[in-house]
This record gives sequence, C-alpha cells and structure tokens, in this order.
Amino acid sequence: MTLFAEVIVDVPTMQTDQPFTYIVPESLTDVIEVGMRVEVPFGGGNRHIQGFVTDLKQTSKYPEKLKYIIRLLDLSPVLNQELLALADYMKETTYAFKITCLQTMLPSVMKAEYQKKIVLKDPKHPVKDEYFPQGDEMDWQEAEKNGDIKPIKKAS
Repeated sequence: MTLFAEVIVDVPTMQTDQPFTYIVPESLTDVIEVGMRVEVPFGGGNRHIQGFVTDLKQTSKYPEKLKYIIRLLDLSPVLNQELLALADYMKETTYAFKITCLQTMLPSVMKAEYQKKIVLKDPKHPVKDEYFPQGDEMDWQEAEKNGDIKPIKKAS
C-alpha cells in the first residue's frame, strides 16, 4: 500500500506556507515518521530542498501528480507532536511562516553542514559482519546509497 507524507518545505513564502503531499518510496515506508526532516524535489525544476514531515496518510486526492521523497535526513524524528503543535500556534499568533517556526526549534548543530556516520555500539551485534566488515563505523551516504539504512535501523 502506498504511503503519503505531508511536508512543509523550506521555502519561506506565502504561496508555500502549507503542507505539500509527497509519495513515500516503498524503501522508506517502515522507517519514516512524523517530525523527520526529508529531502524532496520542489517546483517545476525539481530543485532538491529540505522539508519537515508533519503527517503521514494512506490516501491522497491526486496520487498520479505527486513526486517522491528523495531521502530521509534523520534516523529518528527531530520534532515531536508537541513541537509541531507549538509551530502551528506560533504561526497563527506571530504571523510567521511555519517553516521558520519549525527551524527555530532545531539546535544550531542540526543546521550546520557535517558528515554523518553510523557507529556500531556493540561490536558483537549480529549486523557487524554484514554491514561493518571494515570496522565499527560506516559513512551515512554510502549506507544510504547501498540501501543499508532500513535493515540497520530495524536491527537496533
């Protein structure tokens, strides 16, 4: 069954201050959660931008016109339901864009450019031989490219 995500995109304008619906790729349906950051194609040129998942749905009015989420930017949600509700309240009371409200809730370290790595905490874990043959850490982008994120998350 297809899963759809409502995403607030990182384009702070009046026309984009609303959730946009994206198709969740089958490879991400078991791991995507509300509150995660995602990379999505946006606009006619399909420019890659960041967004926040604000809702997950089983149906959509126009599934044939939707684009797919490119990738997850987090292993777990960076915003919980209370923070998402607070962003809605802030948007209404301060007349700010929702994306601006959501971004103010993130620690500055999450806004910086950095290289992510997956580190194996238990060297005797069953995934060691299959996913960490060279040591106890793996480059995030390499793991993502190889399709290793989902099985590693399920194993934890």
